[in-house]
Amino acid sequence: MSATEKDYYRVLGVIDSAELAVIKAAYKALMMIYHPDRYDGNKEEAVRKSKAINEAYAVLIDPDKRKKYDAERSARKNQYEPESEQEDKEFTNARNDVLEADWNIAIEHVKGLDDLYQDLNMLSQDLAFTFKLEILETKRFNQAKFIAEKFEVEFIEKFFGTNKDIQEFSRWLLRQGQRDIAKELNRIAVVLGSGLVANEVIETLVKKYKLNDYCLSYKLGDILSDGGIVFHVDASGRHGLATHPADETTKATWVQAKLLAEAHGQDWHLPTEKELKLLNKQRGVVGDFANANYWSSTEDVGNTDKALCRGIGFFSVPGYLKKNSLFRVRAVRAF
Repeated sequence: MSATEKDYYRVLGVIDSAELAVIKAAYKALMMIYHPDRYDGNKEEAVRKSKAINEAYAVLIDPDKRKKYDAERSARKNQYEPESEQEDKEFTNARNDVLEADWNIAIEHVKGLDDLYQDLNMLSQDLAFTFKLEILETKRFNQAKFIAEKFEVEFIEKFFGTNKDIQEFSRWLLRQGQRDIAKELNRIAVVLGSGLVANEVIETLVKKYKLNDYCLSYKLGDILSDGGIVFHVDASGRHGLATHPADETTKATWVQAKLLAEAHGQDWHLPTEKELKLLNKQRGVVGDFANANYWSSTEDVGNTDKALCRGIGFFSVPGYLKKNSLFRVRAVRAF
């Protein structure tokens, strides 16, 4: 078997965009398990695994060798291969055991960290393990959410392309454990490329595998996977706008409002004047609004010290007010 037929990244349990520091950390963690002098099981198995780990590490830690290896495997690097459940379960448990003590300290003191890990683990065990190593090695705990989102976006785009409908469907498949169907979706995305018609592909797979729980179109009031409530749907039925189910705070300046809305992550933002108008129109569908003014992201062209706000839940003429005024905040996003 040639070197390019071996997936060295899979051997180390990391994604192929892993930084050198993460490669080193993965190697260290695995050798703590599989070094023949440490391994609790069959010594021949330990020798076999440690040899494979050393071979992979020797290539991936050397920039020139890694570059050559990546170039030679480029033809299949975007092919999604589901993890082998039994073998990878044992592998995943073993490597996580090595990091357990440090990780437990981290998740005890960094709110939401383990939730980010678990979300990534539903997509890919290697993706989640790389995230865990990255966080523990770099100590960038305050950027964990950004790093997790970056990992997820890169993973989904790599295997399923940039079409939002296909990306959403792939996430749903992976979170439902439908990895073989995700593999088929990956193959379709690779073969069809820009010629792919998302709705037709999704509908075909939904019918073929009887995925009756998957929503092919949205309606007002639907709840999305991140908790967002649909308050606008376009003509296709697949795209629209969703709002966070609750206000961020009762009082915030305009700058604070923007930061609060964007803190939810990718695509979440303070609504524009138009989006806030649509949100007000569907306030009965969304619910849980106060009879109060809400900020929009629309600034006064003639006076940058002012931004537009609108009353929701009562009659109010939209107006531009001082940005240091204190109003309510409701985040929205497109889907």
